[in-house]
Amino acid sequence: MYSLKCNAKSYTNVKGIQKRYVKKHVRQECFLEVLKNISKTTAAKFRTFVSSNHTVRTVEITILCLSAMDDKRYVLDDGLHTLA
Repeated sequence: MYSLKCNAKSYTNVKGIQKRYVKKHVRQECFLEVLKNISKTTAAKFRTFVSSNHTVRTVEITILCLSAMDDKRYVLDDGLHTLA
């Protein structure tokens, strides 16, 4: 996930979240708020089409959107060094 703000334009990218949801709901202020308050996370809730056995249906999905925690790393006891 990243968010860039250059002059009047802003660019946001959140992996795994639909682009139209990001365009309507996710702002740079949301990124900054999550980074300042590490315990805070945001959830994305949207509807999408799913096809299974040639049957199309709509489902409502709730996904973790923004989080300051890096769950792919293990932080060592000193709080600075990590294991990838």
